[in-house]
Amino acid sequence: MGLFLAVDGGQTTTKVIVADEQGRIRGLASGGPSDHTEEPGGPERLERVIRSTVNDALRQAGSTVVDDQDFEAACFGMTGETAIKQRVLEPVIRTSRLAVVHDSVNALVGATAGRPGLVVIAGTGSVARGMDGHGGQIRIGGWGHLFGDEGSAYAISREAIRAIAAELDGFGQPTRMTPTFLSRLNVNSAYDLIAKYYSGEWSRDHMAGLALWVSEFAAAGDAVALDILTGAGKDLARLAVTLLTLLFGETVSTASGDSPIVSYVGGVFEDCFVLDSFKQAVQAVASDARIEPPVLPPVLGSLLLAYRSAGVECSETVYSSWTNADAGNARPVL
Repeated sequence: MGLFLAVDGGQTTTKVIVADEQGRIRGLASGGPSDHTEEPGGPERLERVIRSTVNDALRQAGSTVVDDQDFEAACFGMTGETAIKQRVLEPVIRTSRLAVVHDSVNALVGATAGRPGLVVIAGTGSVARGMDGHGGQIRIGGWGHLFGDEGSAYAISREAIRAIAAELDGFGQPTRMTPTFLSRLNVNSAYDLIAKYYSGEWSRDHMAGLALWVSEFAAAGDAVALDILTGAGKDLARLAVTLLTLLFGETVSTASGDSPIVSYVGGVFEDCFVLDSFKQAVQAVASDARIEPPVLPPVLGSLLLAYRSAGVECSETVYSSWTNADAGNARPVL
């Protein structure tokens, strides 16, 4: 029986699934980040992560290593530029059906299970993609940390550091984040903190990780942290509302008259303040939109795309097995 490979590769984690023709998940694994291939050593890091993670999943499936495994089809959903990743992966993955797509593509397919609607992705970065009732797709955002990534973990952390600097400059609102951030990061001042990033000693991924601390302070009642998170929710809602209008017009309804699905994916949405702000801002403009969590996670969107490339259609029964089965039978939470 043939095996299908599905991968969701991001700036923080790479998730892999190996499944058979009947939709049964035979192996799954997680590895490190598979982004930044444009940087020196990036293609080599990508190959190492993919080899290691796919081999872990294949071992669970009782199969051979990736160098000796033929796949019926494989789909990789990846952040950033896909052409370099395609070139790296072609010699590694043995299949005649290899697709490397932007991670918003597999996230959309998983989130709506192919129905008209959109997904907003907010992790280290942010992007949104939607599909109308005729199969046409539009992507907005995803311009990276220098020119975009509104509402992302990176943007949240950057705003927190800006707030700390503004307080120490004397014109910012006091926040309990200031002494705690400086203490936890073992720096003496905002000058030292920011110098770590400008010098390159600390990366953009390091900065994005500070978003968890912003959530911590917002939950404890810090007004500045709360404003940052609600602002992130509004920024992400702006992506959704813009995309709704582009896809469905001012009436914001599908060709059949149904309300489109607005879904959301990524660690930023695990923060209740961001999610609540996002929902409220979308509903204020598009009250009929159905704001729902994703039907399937992005890695299972990759699996659906791999199946489709081989002409294999999945039934609702298969979807149900993915979403309801226990970890020992089909999958843990992904």
